Formats: sequence, structure tokens, C-alpha cells
Amino acid sequence: MEPQVLIKENWFTQKPRYRAKSLTLTLTFILFSLGIYYVLNVFDIQSWMTASGESVFTKHEYWRLWTTLFAHADFGHLLNNALLFVPLTYLLAAYFGFWFFPVTGLFLGGITNAIVLATMSPQTQLVGISGVVYWMGGAWFTLFLLLDHRKSKRYRAANVIFLMMMLFIPENYWPHISYLAHFIGFIFGVLSAMVLYVVMRKHFLQAQVVEYIFEENDVIDMIMDTPSQAAEEYQ
Repeated sequence: MEPQVLIKENWFTQKPRYRAKSLTLTLTFILFSLGIYYVLNVFDIQSWMTASGESVFTKHEYWRLWTTLFAHADFGHLLNNALLFVPLTYLLAAYFGFWFFPVTGLFLGGITNAIVLATMSPQTQLVGISGVVYWMGGAWFTLFLLLDHRKSKRYRAANVIFLMMMLFIPENYWPHISYLAHFIGFIFGVLSAMVLYVVMRKHFLQAQVVEYIFEENDVIDMIMDTPSQAAEEYQ
């Protein structure tokens, strides 16, 4: 006589953090401003913004690992990344806070760039925030799997696989795109989400509101069984 367990509320049904909108607007403004400046080369921004193996590892200009995140080859490149960057920024900031994103996400975006540049020729430049976007996707989908218990694991997994195929698996291969950056960013996102879950697990679970549903016959059996059990205990 086991009741049906229904999770009515969880971490994702809570009210989003009130600063998430302003943070999303701020990061979107920075992304587009620096992206447009880079494409138009305003103030000769292209000379100091991008990263290559030579500039980072030989000249030790490590800050380029992060400035190049906001450099994009053209307006189409910028818009493609923004389509996922903007909504994922809001979701991650709204439910997991400033330190998870943008702080952790952007920091690991620079680390991802360093790993990728180490595999490329010294003069090749690496631009764009797609590695961070894949980090965001990996983090969000992993946390969805771990936290949203309102649906079965199979249902959640099917949704995640479908959305990842739609959003993150390219239809065509383009030689100028660093798929290694995408892969490493995604793996970092999954690992970051798992670490956050382990650290915050009790806090996450406290947000769950569970309802136990008994069938009518089970309730009757419970009522009928209670007096006899009491009598046996008394004897």
C-alpha cells in the first residue's frame, strides 16, 4: 500500500531572482556593443581584443582569453550566439545566481579558450562566445535533469536529448568553427552543474513540496486496520 508521490513544487517553480532581468540586459548590451565595435573596428579594437596562441602563450597577454569571447567574425556570428546566450543568461541568473553565471561560466570560457588555443597554430585567432554558450546549455540541461522531479527521468532525458539535438548539434560542418571549443564548453557546463548540485543539494531539495496520494481503497484499509493493530498492541 504505497501512495503515489506527486511533486507539486520544486526549485524551478520558485519566483526568479529579481536581478536576473537587469543582469541579462546588461550582459546583452555588453555582448552587442563589443561585438559591433569589433566588427567595425572602432578605436582599433581588433588589435587588442582577439586571442591567438602567440599572443597568449608567447606574449603572455592572458586577458585576451576573455576579451575574445566578445569578439565575433561578423554580425551573423554575433546574432547566432546571441539567440541562445540571452535566454540562457536569464534562466541561469534567475535560478542559480550571479556566481554561477556569469562569474563561473565566463571564467571557464577563458579556460576553454586556453585549452583550444594550445591545439591550434600560434597565429590562428579564436573569437566568439560559443564555448560559453555551450557551457550554459550543458549546465542548464544537467540541472534540469537533476532537479525537476515533476516528470519521470525518462521523460526529462527525452526532452533534454531532443532539445540538445535541435539547439546544439550543427546541421553542416564548417571548417572555420572550433567544435572543440563547443565540446569542452559543454563538458565544463555539465561538470559545473554537478558540482553545484552536490554543494547545494539540501538547499535544492528543501524547495520541493511533495503530496502523497492514496487510493480510496487504501484509505479504507488504513482506517479498518488501525483498531485491530491497537488492540494487538494493548494485549
